[in-house]
Amino acid sequence: MSNLMYSSSTDIKVERDYLANLQTPEPMGSRHAPYPFHSFATDTVNAIENAGFKIEQEDYAITKDENRLFGLLNISRPIKPFKPFGMPALHQPSWNLLVGLRGAHDQSVSRGLAIGSQVMVCSNLCFHGNLGNWQSKQTTNISHRIPEMVADAVSGLGNAGKKLTIDFDRFNSTQIDRDTGDDILLDVYRSGGFSASQLGRAIEDWDNCSIEEHTANGRSLWWLFNSATQALKPRGANSNHSDLQHRSTIVYNKLLAGGQRLLAA
Repeated sequence: MSNLMYSSSTDIKVERDYLANLQTPEPMGSRHAPYPFHSFATDTVNAIENAGFKIEQEDYAITKDENRLFGLLNISRPIKPFKPFGMPALHQPSWNLLVGLRGAHDQSVSRGLAIGSQVMVCSNLCFHGNLGNWQSKQTTNISHRIPEMVADAVSGLGNAGKKLTIDFDRFNSTQIDRDTGDDILLDVYRSGGFSASQLGRAIEDWDNCSIEEHTANGRSLWWLFNSATQALKPRGANSNHSDLQHRSTIVYNKLLAGGQRLLAA
C-alpha cells in the first residue's frame, strides 16, 4: 500500500508504535504539560474506530528534532454513483476521506485534527479545515481532557464526509471555461494559497492535463481542483505538511466560492 504522506527532507516517516519510544520532554513552565505523541495518535485512532469508521491506513511523520508530529489516517468511504437531475450518471472519481493530526511539544503548532481528502489516481492531498473546530496548546488545564476532546471532534466526521461528497459532486458536474479557471487560480495565489512556481504548475496542468480521470467530464471544477492540488505537492528541502494544510485549505475554499459564483450566474 502506498504511503499517504508526501516526502520531505525535514520529516521522518515512522510507525505509530515507534512514537511510544519517543521521550516526552519536561514541561517548559508551570502551565506547560506535554502530551505523548503516541497517546495522541492512539486517542485519535480509538475515537475514529469507536465512532464506527474503519481506518484503512495510518501514516505518521516527525521532525528531525522529534518536536512536531503530523499524521494522516485513511478512512473507508462508500462510493455511490452521482447522477445530477435530468442528466446521465457522471464518471465518479475515486477519493478517500482523511483525518490529519498535528501537534508539537514546543508549542510551535497547536494540537488539533483536520478533515482532508486524497484523490486515488494521482495521490493529490487536500485539507478542508479543522475537524470540530478543535485545537489546543498543551497546558495543564487541557492535557488531561485530550481524549475527550478528540472523541468530540471525531463525532463530526460523518457530517464532514457527507459535505465533502456533496462539494466534490458539484465540482465534478460544474463546467468552467479556461479563462475563468485561470482567474480562480490567480485568486488562490493572491490569497497565499500558491507560491509563484506553484501557480505556474497549476496553470500548466489546467491548460493540458494528462490524467484522464480528472478530465473525464470535460473542463470542470474537478479538473481545476486537481490541477491546484497537483501543484501543491511538496518539492525540495522546504516542503512540510503544515504548509500543505494551510495552502490546500485556501485552494478548497476558493474553488467552493468560484463554484457558487458560477451557479449564481
